[in-house]
Amino acid sequence: MGKPEQSITTQIKDTEKQKKIRRAVFLVYLAVTIKLIIFKYPWEHLKEIMDTWEKGIILEGLETANFTLFKTVRMYIIYHDRLNSFENLAGNVGIFVPFGIFLPWTDPIYRSWWRVLCNAFLFVTGIEVFQLFSAFGAFDVDDILLNCFGAMLGYLMFRLLERKKASFRAPAGPREKEGIP
Repeated sequence: MGKPEQSITTQIKDTEKQKKIRRAVFLVYLAVTIKLIIFKYPWEHLKEIMDTWEKGIILEGLETANFTLFKTVRMYIIYHDRLNSFENLAGNVGIFVPFGIFLPWTDPIYRSWWRVLCNAFLFVTGIEVFQLFSAFGAFDVDDILLNCFGAMLGYLMFRLLERKKASFRAPAGPREKEGIP
């Protein structure tokens, strides 16, 4: 005698529970990302930065910001032997790969590439604008590009994993049932 079939209400509850867990995982990822990008310095250092906040200091961020696409990327390529170029480029891409995996995993509504890209763009731009006006970092348009590229790599990985998972679930054809490839 096998397991009794689950009732529809039990299946719905399990699905809702899974959705909540997935959302929680995504929110934890977002919190860790914000911590790593914005609040990377010790609290004492951040407090010192906040103590200097005034109109003139905040506007200084506009002078140091990079609004020229590929300026920082080009600099990292030219001075690859003197700067921690690889770490910065790979880090900017890598930190957003999970975004492209977790967002569509969280909810089917986010399973199109443009929704992932738009959400990544909005999240990253929000971080960059916050850095621009808070002095908790520096605004760099190349960071937006690299972070969004990372999210798209993650999305590609998500789609490949979904396709692989679907192929494992596909019912075997008549020839496979008999062991014939």
